[in-house]
Amino acid sequence: MKHHAYTTLTSTFIKMVSQPKKTVITLLIGLILTSCSFGDPLKQFDSEIETDLISLQEFYKDDFPIGAAVEPFQLEEAEGALLRYHYNSITCENAMKFKSIHPKKNVYNFKGADKIYEFAKKYKMKMRGHTFVWHHPAEHVFWMFLNNDGSKRSRESVLELLSEHMETLTDRYGDHIYAWDVVNEAIDIAEKDNMRRSQWYKSIGPDYVVEAFKLARKAAPDALLFYNDYDYFNPIKRDAIYDLVKSSLEQGAPIDGIGMQLHISNGTPTIESVEEAIDKFRDLGLQIHITEFDISMYAHEYDTFDTPSEDHINSQANRYKLLFQLFQKNKDIITNVTFWGFNNGHTFLTGPPYNRPDWPLPFNADLKHNLAYKGIIQSDELPEYKPLLEVQEAKRYLAPKGTPVIDAKKEAAWDKAPVVKTEIIVFGDKPSTASVRVLWDKNYLYFLAEVADDDLSLNAPEQYMNDSFEVFIDENNAKTPIYEENDDFQFRVDYENKVGIGGYSTEDMVKSAAKTTATGYIVEARFKLQSVSGEVGRVMGLDFQVNQNDGSAKRTAISKWNDLTNESWRSTAGWGVLELID
Repeated sequence: MKHHAYTTLTSTFIKMVSQPKKTVITLLIGLILTSCSFGDPLKQFDSEIETDLISLQEFYKDDFPIGAAVEPFQLEEAEGALLRYHYNSITCENAMKFKSIHPKKNVYNFKGADKIYEFAKKYKMKMRGHTFVWHHPAEHVFWMFLNNDGSKRSRESVLELLSEHMETLTDRYGDHIYAWDVVNEAIDIAEKDNMRRSQWYKSIGPDYVVEAFKLARKAAPDALLFYNDYDYFNPIKRDAIYDLVKSSLEQGAPIDGIGMQLHISNGTPTIESVEEAIDKFRDLGLQIHITEFDISMYAHEYDTFDTPSEDHINSQANRYKLLFQLFQKNKDIITNVTFWGFNNGHTFLTGPPYNRPDWPLPFNADLKHNLAYKGIIQSDELPEYKPLLEVQEAKRYLAPKGTPVIDAKKEAAWDKAPVVKTEIIVFGDKPSTASVRVLWDKNYLYFLAEVADDDLSLNAPEQYMNDSFEVFIDENNAKTPIYEENDDFQFRVDYENKVGIGGYSTEDMVKSAAKTTATGYIVEARFKLQSVSGEVGRVMGLDFQVNQNDGSAKRTAISKWNDLTNESWRSTAGWGVLELID
């Protein structure tokens, strides 16, 4: 690579110290002339990376390091120059994840991580380690949890292997990695105790988070240790993370900081909800790293377009500006901000499940800055911020009074209830749809869904990815961008009658029955009203959703009644309206 010229010249200088004086002088003159001809190695790529811009790391030098998650192939030529010009912190996007670096019991693949590590050391960039423990199916290493004969490893054996893994990585990289994401995404708010039933949980037990941090401290006594997760702006998820970290600290887990992922969109969350999350964790006395930051150009999860509009571009830039102002305001505890990528030529957001173009980062694929960059440096040139989310006219369901039996049968009581269909396709080519009816009495709402689906499957790892029917209830019809405590509820029922909950629901609020039919399945469910009672004229927020799994172990389509987005699980803004009539 051209920018290795200095390394080569330095080697020449070292070799010449034993040469005769005249030779040394001649070589020194040549060295000086050659160095002047090259100048700053970054200048080789001046026209490609715009070195006349203020760098992001320079702009925030008094606040916090500015980082980027990278792949090994991004370290070359102009792209590598852009990286080291603007960023002074670096994270392996995938190269240090468990399966990537340790695919078999006695096999390590250090090649990618080594390359990123050497780059960080050479250019004096801080480095974060990511990640020791993660639940994702793509990162499952089954040899960690199973003996050679297929039997389950003991808790002690799994912990021993995890300790060995940590020590191997910290021995190799520990002189430069100053912070590690020890446990990644342990929370699942669909579980009663909010703990994701990952293989780590199943093999070690509910205390695996505490044990992982203790092992990490032993392996890396001088590094900062972080718990990393997403959706901090969802109050339910935020509070569950807070409780886990607080409890883990009380049990002796040496947690130094919170890794706050911010994979967000051009529509949600609100800036206020991010600030509330930062404020929530302040009293724990821990550092916060913004670990995975990008803003999708899309306001809705399954939108797609070939070129973003000016409104989208302006909104994204302004959201970046507002968030960085928030980070500066809290720089006493926010000690690193890391983007998940650094130019739009490579971003995970263009891959599955979206498979669409996206422009979430401050530099374009051609390595030139865009308006997002100006937002990040808080330029006064930005157009006025106009939020993209539009208020749509909500459909209205008029539900008559009635009390059916919950047995997955369409009895006579349902005959007077109007039928509506989930005809809005959020994504997918051939989504399953439902014909839905609603009844009510003083204490309950009742739902009957007849789902048309000729290919039923429950083989996805998460219930929401499987064939199922969902209901969303907002008892005060507030149409808020985030769920309000003890007012907004979600539940789903699959065709085998397994119930999943979300929002502020608990399992005891829902009673259901389900059965398969010749054309799909029927779900009948009852929801116990919480903050209101049933009465004529009562108005609530309401929506229905059908999830489809075509057997490919993932959700392949969504249909809904009113909400055009896939945001119903965290926002009530797009829901329809339920009115109770006599």
